Amino acid sequence: MTRPSPDSPGSPAAPTGVDELRDLPLDPDLAGAVTRPADPAARAGGAIAGGRRSRWPRLQWRIVGAVAGGGFVGGIVRYGAGLAWPTRAGTFPWSVFAVNTAGAFILAVLLVLVLEVLPPTTYLRPVLGTGFCGALTTFSSVVTAVDQLAVHRHPGLAAGYLAASVAAGVAAASFGVLTGRSVAAYHEKAKG
Repeated sequence: MTRPSPDSPGSPAAPTGVDELRDLPLDPDLAGAVTRPADPAARAGGAIAGGRRSRWPRLQWRIVGAVAGGGFVGGIVRYGAGLAWPTRAGTFPWSVFAVNTAGAFILAVLLVLVLEVLPPTTYLRPVLGTGFCGALTTFSSVVTAVDQLAVHRHPGLAAGYLAASVAAGVAAASFGVLTGRSVAAYHEKAKG
């Protein structure tokens, strides 16, 4: 027995979860500033052939460009760190460890400042959070390094590197939140 498509006549409505997600603001910082059309077809970019509405999101090319620009700079910084601090086979990958730890700290500080201190902005989180920190930090490189260390018969170093990366990332993010909240408290105190 096949289930009817949500788009077929007489079938139950699409799951509310999808519609609820479509109604969320693109950037929670701008919840009041970004308005979406009430008509679902207009919100989805219009109807497509057969009267169905598209399930594809509409891209905002300026935000995509902001993410790409931030990603370009973050990738350059990461590449520069790898060149300045190369890792020999069978040794602890300090450059990957350092950029991932720094990125966790930067992202935590950024999010606290964006949410609690700075005025609403469209581009700050996409440029610095998604773009720069996304390209700077590559936790997939942690897995690659662990695999390479294990293959080259350094299982203890591989396990230590994995544990140190997780611990340093959590510690850096925690310290970043603490730092950001300290800045936010200072900012509140200075205002009032």
